[in-house]
Parts: sequence; C-alpha cells; structure tokens
Amino acid sequence: MLWGRDLTLLYNDSYRAIPGIHHPDALGKPARDVFKEAWKVVGPVLETAFATGEAFVFDKRHVPIDTGEGVKDLYLDCTYSPIYENGVVAGLLGLFHDVTGEVNTSHNLEACLNAIFNTSFEYIGLVTRDGILLDCNRALLEFAGSSRAGVVGKPFAETPWFSGTPGAPEFIRGALASANRGEVFRSELTLTRPDGETAVFDFLLTPVLDDSGGIGFLVPEGRDITEEKRTESALLQSEKLASVGRLASSIAHEINNPLESVMNLIYLARHAPPAESERYLDLADQEIRRVSLIANQTLRFHKQAAKPQAITAADLFSTVMSIYEGRLRNAHVNVEKRFRVDRSVMCYPGDVRQVLNNLVANALEAMPFGGRLLIRGRSGRDWKADRPGLVLTIADNGAGIPPDAKKRIFDAFFTTKGTAGNGLGLWVCQEIVQRHQGKLCVRSTQRPQRKGTTFSLFLPFEAARVSAV
Repeated sequence: MLWGRDLTLLYNDSYRAIPGIHHPDALGKPARDVFKEAWKVVGPVLETAFATGEAFVFDKRHVPIDTGEGVKDLYLDCTYSPIYENGVVAGLLGLFHDVTGEVNTSHNLEACLNAIFNTSFEYIGLVTRDGILLDCNRALLEFAGSSRAGVVGKPFAETPWFSGTPGAPEFIRGALASANRGEVFRSELTLTRPDGETAVFDFLLTPVLDDSGGIGFLVPEGRDITEEKRTESALLQSEKLASVGRLASSIAHEINNPLESVMNLIYLARHAPPAESERYLDLADQEIRRVSLIANQTLRFHKQAAKPQAITAADLFSTVMSIYEGRLRNAHVNVEKRFRVDRSVMCYPGDVRQVLNNLVANALEAMPFGGRLLIRGRSGRDWKADRPGLVLTIADNGAGIPPDAKKRIFDAFFTTKGTAGNGLGLWVCQEIVQRHQGKLCVRSTQRPQRKGTTFSLFLPFEAARVSAV
C-alpha cells in the first residue's frame, strides 16, 4: 500500500482484496475511511510514522475488517516505511503479509496443548494429520517409560506405546486413516507396558477442525479400563456359574421324571409274566434313552469351542428346548417352531445357547399359568452395517415388561425378580451378542389382548472377529 502526505491511499492493488465488499473502492480514500473498524489500531501507527519518519514493523497484527456479513479477524505482518521528498516525509509504503491461517492454527494448537497439560487422569496427546506426534501429557510419557524428546516428532504409530504390542502399530495407522476422513475413531486397545504387564484402554482418536473446516490436528486419548474389564470378567463368570446352577436345576427336574418311571417299570417287570415283563423293560429302555439324550445335550450346552463354529438355528434351539421339555409341558405352554433358514452362522455355540436359555427361561417365568411360546429362525439384515445374518426370535404372550423397566433391562444388577434374580442375565446376554458383533432387541407391551414380549437376536453370518466370553 502507498499512502500520500494526507494519508490518502494512492496505490492498493493487492490490498483491495482484503477488506472485501465493504471497501471495493479504497483507492483515493482517506485512511480513516479505509480502516473504519481498525482505525484505533492502525491510525496511531500511520500518524506516528508520518510525524517521526521512523519505520514500524509489527508481527501478527490483529486487524478487524467488516466484510458486510460481519467483522472478520485478520492477522497481518506489517511494515511501514516512510518515503522522503526533499527531506520531508511525503508518504508511507506499507507491506503486508496475511498470516491469519497461521495464527488460527497456532491458536488451535495452543488450545489443544492446554487441554493436554491440564489433563491429569487421561492419556492424551496431539498428532498431525501425517501421524507425527507433536506433544503428549505426563501420563503417556510415564506409560512409555520415555522422555518428551524421545517421542515428540516421531510417527505416532512407531512410538514405544505401540511398538511392544504385536499388531498395535497397524491398529493405530488404521485409526489415523479413519480420523483423517473426519470420523471419530473409538475402540478398545490392549497394550503391553514396558514392565511386561498388559493394560486395556478405551482408545479415542478425534479430529480437530480448523477455521476453514479442514482437519488441523488429531487428538488421541486413552482411558485405562483394565480394572473395569477385570470386574466385568468376574461378573461374566459369576453369571455363568449362576446360569449353570439354573440349568442343573432344570436338568435334575427333567431327569427325575424318567428315572422314576424306570424304577416303577423295573418293579412291574419283576412281578409280571414274561410277555408283560418284556414290554415293561422296553418302556424302561425308552426312558433311559431319554435320560441319555438329556445328558448329551447338557454336555453340548456349555462345551466351549476353541474357535467359532458353523451351526444352524434349529441346532442352536434344539439343545435348549430339550432341557425345558418337561417344564414346558407341566406349565401348559404351547411351543410353536418356525425355521425358515438352513444357512449356518459362525459363532460360539455354547455362548449363544446361554443367551437362548436365558431368554426362554424368562419367557416361561412370564407365563406361570400357561401360554404360547414362539421360537423362530430366519434370514435378516443389519441395514446400518449392511450385513446379512441370522435372526433368532423368542416371543411369548406373557405379562409384558413395564415401560420404565424396559429401559433398564440390559443394565447390570437391574432385576424385576426381587431376591430371586441377580440382575446379570440380560446384561451378560447383551455382552455375548456384542462380542459376536450382533444385536439383541426387545419389543414388549402390556396392552390388553396384546400382552407379550419378543426378543430378536441378530448374528451376522460371517463375523469378521468373534470373541468368546
């Protein structure tokens, strides 16, 4: 910019683009009109430069400009140099460099760093879009057993936090790629400490946007949930034991009836003529075969496979329903089976049977005076994830679930059974389903003539990663 002796703008070819629509014809106008919004900042500098004949240099000068759509904050590196004519200051040459983007980036960086150093309990850092670590808090340095100089400036995926855990660097590179697409990445991550101990983290990688809407930085954050996972594991095992106890009670009831029949039939065979005796022994043999079937089904029920296995809906349900056959009959519950799919699903059968066992047991408790139990298997699709899978349905026409209880049925320790329940059954079911990357949904109503509850279990046919409980 070139200013005349009366502070009139003489030349401003490039500067005219800075004020925008508010000063489209700045050429020839007084400085006070050109810099309306920023005159308190600019005016004293220009007037002093004319009065003293000294050059002024400013770094990152804040200059507010009214664009017509609101005030825009610009930051400029400025140099004002006097121009002499016959020993007198005749004008000023102003050179400007727009550093607004640099300043905004610096402000974002400063805010992120303040968040990092003001955080005491979380593991948190700051990473560039290229995956280079800019800084981190003390907790992360202590976990890595390293100094700040040993990690800052290095690729985040190759730092000591991940280099000691197989697969962790690849995991982090995938997380960085996801965050660079503008997505918030979150997952559990197990890492090995320098002392050899393992720790489980709730890992979060968040993109931080700059003023233009682009991604400026990435903020990785970790929360140590090792103790929470240990507690969760203990609860899962506790519920498994409780489930086995309930199962044992049902099996004892199922086996007791045929054993009583066998004892009576053997007594009759001993005191009957040979022809009658043979018939009684045949009937006793049938009852013993039934006991054997129940025992075999029980062994299958909780036998855990080393890896996921392919199994059909009919096979999953057959084991569970055989255990409840006598109880269903005595409770006058009519069972309707509908299996419309033969395709197998990859899962841990023992865990899935535990889910079905819990759901069937709950349905029976909801129908103490008899009713209708529908079990169904069909093909379905998780539309959100766009995955085909198997849908297993357990529906009853029992009392239904109250709306306030329905919101909490999957919470740990929530129960509507009083001292008869521990509140872990459906919570464990949800955990098992989530580990299979599936979904467990419930619909229930207490409306007259339509009372009942339906649980729908979705399991993807081909789960990418299935973990046993």
